[in-house]
Amino acid sequence: MATSPALPVVPRHVASFDALRGFAIVFVVYLHAYFSPWEVTPERDKLAMHLVHLFAHTAVPMFLFISGYLLAGDRSPSFATFVRRKVLRIGVPMLFWMTAALAYRVWDAGGWAGWPLWKDFLLFNISGQFYYLVVLVVFYVAFFPLRQWDGRRLSLLAAVAFAANLGTVAWYQESTISGDFATLAYRNPLVWVFFVAFGMAVSRRGAGPKWGARSVAVAAAVMAVLFSVYLYQGERGGGFPVSYFSVDVFLFSCAALVVYPSVLERAFRQARGAKALAPATWLGRFAFGIYLVHLPFFVGYVTDRLVSGSSLNDDYAQLMNGIFVAGFVSSLAFVVGVSYLFPRVAAVLLGVQPRPPRREATAARAAT
Repeated sequence: MATSPALPVVPRHVASFDALRGFAIVFVVYLHAYFSPWEVTPERDKLAMHLVHLFAHTAVPMFLFISGYLLAGDRSPSFATFVRRKVLRIGVPMLFWMTAALAYRVWDAGGWAGWPLWKDFLLFNISGQFYYLVVLVVFYVAFFPLRQWDGRRLSLLAAVAFAANLGTVAWYQESTISGDFATLAYRNPLVWVFFVAFGMAVSRRGAGPKWGARSVAVAAAVMAVLFSVYLYQGERGGGFPVSYFSVDVFLFSCAALVVYPSVLERAFRQARGAKALAPATWLGRFAFGIYLVHLPFFVGYVTDRLVSGSSLNDDYAQLMNGIFVAGFVSSLAFVVGVSYLFPRVAAVLLGVQPRPPRREATAARAAT
């Protein structure tokens, strides 16, 4: 299916998205290092950790936004070609590392645990991060036919998706999120649909993933207000929300979709900004691989042996930060090591693609 000439050309590579992926994967690993009740956190650390916690919850929405933006410019000649490419890019690595996580859990438990393990595997819950890939595949299939839509129709889709997403999150906010219900809630596409739809709509603006200074200032002000509400309700209203299932967290992430890309796009247009963002840009290339392997192998096996049970146990904030540092550095070292030593293996099993040629990367940056 050919791309309509009336539609803006969406570049295959957007430099600022590499940096966004780099920042987002740091937040993802940080979230997964923190799974104990807030009550065990020292009072002196709570404010800073709640601040990081809220910002960290913008990571998965940002990944979905990027996916939607790039999907709108996909140039696959047919749906079959698109599916084959995504199976190789996402399906094969996901199934490989899910199977590896299953083997790890059997080994860690000292034997096969029967149906609970099968159920977790079938629900893509053998390791917690795989819910993201499930919903991403759903959106790829559902939204692929819509990539030919113009900006008006995609904007309408984003508005409907926002209403559906907000209503779903509000309902979950009033529910008890636990057990199998929580597992299915994370995999409910209506919890995430706006972020993908909004990414597709933004791709039609013809100005890259950035907004004007006034829009960015308003979105940043909204984030500040929502953070104040988040803290007030958490401290005065009976506790902080469960993960993404909060109207405050959802709206905060929506505003972040305007602020983050705009700030990075402006930074990349300046030599100093691009240089300052070089580490995040480099890290973005390995983000998918880190996402696949950090649980349970590094934030799990490695951290249990290097951090858990150490003197850091005397202060939960230090323990959590120790788990994050050890888990992130070790998973990054693994993915980078495999990508340099065995690039073909890394491409197939970790989704680490070769670096784009310098000429292509320069052209993509100029286009955005």
